Amino acid sequence: MPVARYDGLAEWYDEEQARIAQRTDVPIEEFARLVGDGHGVLVEVGCGTGIGSRALAARGWTVIGLDLSADQLGVARSRCHATVLADAHRLPFRAGAVSAIAMAFVHTDVDAFDQVVREVGRVLAPGAAFSYLGIHPCFVGHHISSVTKTETALSVVSGYRDAVRVDHSEQFGGGIRSRVGAQHVPLADFLNAFVDAGLVLARVVERGDGIVPWMLGVRATKATP
Repeated sequence: MPVARYDGLAEWYDEEQARIAQRTDVPIEEFARLVGDGHGVLVEVGCGTGIGSRALAARGWTVIGLDLSADQLGVARSRCHATVLADAHRLPFRAGAVSAIAMAFVHTDVDAFDQVVREVGRVLAPGAAFSYLGIHPCFVGHHISSVTKTETALSVVSGYRDAVRVDHSEQFGGGIRSRVGAQHVPLADFLNAFVDAGLVLARVVERGDGIVPWMLGVRATKATP
């Protein structure tokens, strides 16, 4: 059974997001920019408290927020057009029924990112877009010192090639990952999840201030028959 790791943390999570929003490289702004302006229904998978959904709604989308945490959705209801309590590994939509999907910072929370992306590929309509922004697998994780705490050099230790869940690591540098842990997904596994799901990569971006980019974004479309 999947674990709702953010249950009981909604208030703290919102406060942490407010702190992160003070950065010059605001993740939610990068997320909204990657998705772009649009209209019609968009499903945000792993919406949390709906902060990203609110940013997408400001760009014209009608956002349905989906999350496994009832606690987080209790806050998201005021920020989304509608909410759905569901597991991202088993999306509750018919094949080919969804016109747009977006996710932010989900691959480090779910147990099997490849399965989640396969579900995205299943439910997306042919030609529809999937936008994803998350932490950069190469530069954020238990195998490397926090990119937010150094301007000159990064210290790398073993572990990058291991796709494992890490609940505690000094390398996280505080914040959300120190509280809930993280699932590490190496870059090849991350990109292959899109390819194996029948999605066509349209754009890849690296974002984030500092010595290296700490965010990686992908925009892909479902292949047409």
